[in-house]
Amino acid sequence: MSRTAPGIKFRPHIAASLTIALLTAACQPSAETPELQAESCEQAFTPVSAVQGDGPVSPMLGQAVTVSGVVTMTDPGGLYIEQPGSDDADETSNGLYLSLPGSGAVAGQWVVARGKVSELGEGDASLTALSDIGDWLACDRRATIPLTIAELPLDDIQRESLESMNLHFDQALIVTNPRDSNRGDLRLSLDAILPAPTEVARPGDDARAQAEWNHLHSIDIRLDESDRAPIPAGTQVFSVHGVLGNDQRGPRLLADDSAHLRVPPQYRIELPAAGDLRIVSLNLHNYFNGDGRGGGFPTPRGAETPGGFHKQRARLAALAGELAPHVVAVMELENDGFGPFSAAADFAGDLQDATGADWVAVAPWDGPVGDDAITVGLFYRPDQVVPVGKTEVLDGPDFDGLSRKPMAQVFRDLQTGEQLLLAVNHLKSKGTCPQSGQNSNLRDGQGCWNEARTSAARAMSAWVLDLAQSRASGRALVLGDMNAYRMEDPITAIIESGLKDLTAPSGLRPNYSYIFRGEAGTLDYAFGSATLLPFIQSARIANVNSNWPPIPELPLPWLGASDHDPVLVDLRFRNAQTRD
Repeated sequence: MSRTAPGIKFRPHIAASLTIALLTAACQPSAETPELQAESCEQAFTPVSAVQGDGPVSPMLGQAVTVSGVVTMTDPGGLYIEQPGSDDADETSNGLYLSLPGSGAVAGQWVVARGKVSELGEGDASLTALSDIGDWLACDRRATIPLTIAELPLDDIQRESLESMNLHFDQALIVTNPRDSNRGDLRLSLDAILPAPTEVARPGDDARAQAEWNHLHSIDIRLDESDRAPIPAGTQVFSVHGVLGNDQRGPRLLADDSAHLRVPPQYRIELPAAGDLRIVSLNLHNYFNGDGRGGGFPTPRGAETPGGFHKQRARLAALAGELAPHVVAVMELENDGFGPFSAAADFAGDLQDATGADWVAVAPWDGPVGDDAITVGLFYRPDQVVPVGKTEVLDGPDFDGLSRKPMAQVFRDLQTGEQLLLAVNHLKSKGTCPQSGQNSNLRDGQGCWNEARTSAARAMSAWVLDLAQSRASGRALVLGDMNAYRMEDPITAIIESGLKDLTAPSGLRPNYSYIFRGEAGTLDYAFGSATLLPFIQSARIANVNSNWPPIPELPLPWLGASDHDPVLVDLRFRNAQTRD
């Protein structure tokens, strides 16, 4: 067998040396066909490549056939076989799945089976298989297991031509989707973590081209049982091989040995320099404390049990202790006001336990802020800053039932007397799409509700800049979850208003705060006004959450505290030449 399609190399010295004459026409036994006998192992049957065909669905679907091949892998539901030398075409696969639960067959055995050609799953994500197997035979001989060298990039036609075949990837691949790594499921990419299309490309044709590039340069994989541990994004995977199966979510390499992994160093967070003011933006991943007295669980969007809530708050507190903030802007806080049993009161207590300092929640009034189940919030250390004037909340059609209402507060740094306006907001998510109109999914890469987010972003930016000009000498810092990647319309609108994206990448290393289906992008931002820029010492995203699967057993207690990464901004006012 010689396979020369682009992206595929064949290693001839490990191919099977079996000599079996194969018929080029399908053999379709009738109901009177006798049971398979030992001599069947020497007979020729329908070539596996003919069963597979050159498309996503078998051309022999529903037909009864008899096939033979060497077992390459088994699972509880059946086994994969491969027929060496089935044909010389690059467009058809020589592998096939046999639905044989509990067969007892082992890799390297030669088997013969009679059954009906079927497709497991639906559409292009189906797996060509032999089902309703009436009889099968494990032959009294073993065979060398074929191995085909494959390389990314691979298009859909090439993947289909490799379905159910035993493959080897010599490339150093990168874990780009860690979400289910503790169950062994990963998405691997070539060279680097994949970017969300609209993180690096403008919506429309450019974003669609980037999405296609991502598909070509990545592959899903299920690791061997020995590798079932939490693996962060960015881990290098070397020299992995297995069968290209399919679990109805698409082609997936089922690794049959321990993959060679190189885990990147753990992210360490530096403490702020003496005298610097550290402001942190943090998505709390639905921080709901029930009734605040230990009851009220399950909550509408957060923890289901008191134990689950205590684990959540412990991890967030550990992260807060590591971040060492002086002011914290939060999203996804339960919107139940600011009383002694509120989520805000509990979170202020978490911050106090984590840092050993007093913390106060900014409260525009006693009750909830808006009608959403979640709200934004501001918390501060009164030994570092004090609020100046009243807390502002932006109302209007852009925020009624859509984006959360932004909150803004002027703070004075107690060390220097300098003031700035800090605003926090959380724009409308991309879920629950309308079926039509400008807020429906226009298939340009921005998802649904883009028009609502963009309008809210414009209104918020103008509001913040006006407030900062009148109350803080124009100094404004905007933090929050914008639910939009860097090249999308809402971010463009904020930048065009005159606010600078403080964490935009300045080199080859991408910045991101969220990984969705193996594609990394920025949802969490820090924007600064021109008059604030001279005081910014650093602004960065700490990838301590998005790189890890959402499970409790991680190497450090503060990893994976949320599904979004925190944003850190360090301000240095102590060399300021002016005073407000």
